[in-house]
Amino acid sequence: MVNEKKLEELMEAAKKITEEDEMQIFTQAQKEYPLLVKYRQRVAEQFLSHYKLMIDLVLRGHGGKLYSHSLVINGAILRSLNFYRGSIWALASRNPHVFYDCLRAQCETLSLAHYCVKHPDYVVPATIGDREHPDQKLKIKNILTLVDEANRKYKGLREDFDSLCELVHPNPSSLYANIQPKMEVEKGKLPILVSTKSPRLTEDETEKNLKILVVWTTWIFNELTELAEYFKKTIKE
Repeated sequence: MVNEKKLEELMEAAKKITEEDEMQIFTQAQKEYPLLVKYRQRVAEQFLSHYKLMIDLVLRGHGGKLYSHSLVINGAILRSLNFYRGSIWALASRNPHVFYDCLRAQCETLSLAHYCVKHPDYVVPATIGDREHPDQKLKIKNILTLVDEANRKYKGLREDFDSLCELVHPNPSSLYANIQPKMEVEKGKLPILVSTKSPRLTEDETEKNLKILVVWTTWIFNELTELAEYFKKTIKE
């Protein structure tokens, strides 16, 4: 049985965490990039929505009973929340490596959620499977298989994923993140500045990538809600 009073207390605690902890991280990012102020309310709503979905789809769903899909939904929400938080922290810290890694991970979470919606039986290998499992039904898929499946619905997702991989893998774009050319050229040489702190993302890069984070997170919420609704109809208590 679900203790509704306890769930209400959890939701109140989530509101406090969002206001006092999560949004304090965003405030620091906003100081680094003032243009982010117009996204403040949306980000606050999405932080809180992670907790609300966990309560509604996992703790309240099926009267408190847990199934394979419950674990997938719970894990996907937790992944999304942590990488969402990590993305905002990375913006505040001027850490593009962590930012792009978190953004790519959000794409992976979206792809998993969508794959489970399209192939509901995949919730079983997603929770207890292995890439080398002898039982074909319990083999987990390569992430690119999941991303390609999601790309059929979300056009351009694979292209965005590949671009983020270039920034996350040890390629030139990643290796030279803290190296900046100086403006003046002396005697045919191009001096550079090497810093332990990466340069700020441009305003355009910041806004573009935050929009992607917000949109992908919205899609994650939609996919997980659809997955929960499917099993709510198919599982007979």
